Amino acid sequence: MSPQLFDGTTVRKPGRPFPLVEDWQGEYDYDDNAPHSSPLHETYQHGSVLLGSDQLGDYWTLVVTGPQRRQVWLLRDGCAAPYSSSGKPGVGFLGWVRD
Repeated sequence: MSPQLFDGTTVRKPGRPFPLVEDWQGEYDYDDNAPHSSPLHETYQHGSVLLGSDQLGDYWTLVVTGPQRRQVWLLRDGCAAPYSSSGKPGVGFLGWVRD
């Protein structure tokens, strides 16, 4: 069985820079080890810590490195987006907690 996103079997690297600066959508399967899936693997493994999940496959993370530091992102199967409140992006961790 291959490692899963946040089940404890994937080696996370929070010290590496979070790879995204804007919304990202891809058509890749996380379990696909092909070279084209590298952005997806790095998005789930680098530069963030898990905050929680609303449902299976939706993960809230706090970015701790890179240009998006202090921002909360929603990671889903094949896509990622920064949290926004009432249409305002970049409200950060405190805004996410308040909402």
